[in-house]
Amino acid sequence: MKLRLRIFRYDPATGKEGYDTFEVECSEGMTFLSALQRIKEEDPTLSFRQFCRAGICGTCAILIDGFPRLACREQLFPYALLRGEVTLEPLGGFPKVKDLAVDHESVPERMRELGIWVEGCREEVRIAPEVNKDLERAADCILCNACQAHCPQTLEEDYAGPLLFAKLYRLLRDPRDCRGEERLTLALREGHLYHCLSCDKCNSTCPQEVRPADLIRELMVYIKEDGTPER
Repeated sequence: MKLRLRIFRYDPATGKEGYDTFEVECSEGMTFLSALQRIKEEDPTLSFRQFCRAGICGTCAILIDGFPRLACREQLFPYALLRGEVTLEPLGGFPKVKDLAVDHESVPERMRELGIWVEGCREEVRIAPEVNKDLERAADCILCNACQAHCPQTLEEDYAGPLLFAKLYRLLRDPRDCRGEERLTLALREGHLYHCLSCDKCNSTCPQEVRPADLIRELMVYIKEDGTPER
């Protein structure tokens, strides 16, 4: 069984954009990343990101028929059964580098601006099992940027986005971090937390089931209970 892949192409040297179509022979268990690797053997100019090939680094996220997916997890066979052609494009909302590869640097830059790391206290801190379980949920984010790309509100330049709010939530819940109150201020004033549209699109795209929209709502509850001004 064969499947046509309509792949977005971008040449940074000329600025030319378009689509090239390739046909691949599908086999059970074959992923889109495997297909891209096979195509690259025929066309070495094709560019895309890959690293772990195990769905834990988030590097290979692309748009598959307009929806963010990890290319190393998504399998071709179901698509081949339902349709004859699939369109592959780079994640939206990020500068294009070449073909399916985009520049993710804006996310770590914003993480540095918001100070998204544990600011430890001096005394020894023990984490209760129920707290650790909550931390694990937020910490499962693999920085694939699928939620950032699919969130319509990230078009607003100052809005931090679901990925960054998930990271802020994790630090807020971490008893080892001593900047709890400041985290709330960062989420509210620097991240523009209340600009969230509550559309839950980030929940539907996360391959790790972090459910960023749920964490954003919990951040809002924290702010309300903390007494921090909501606007």
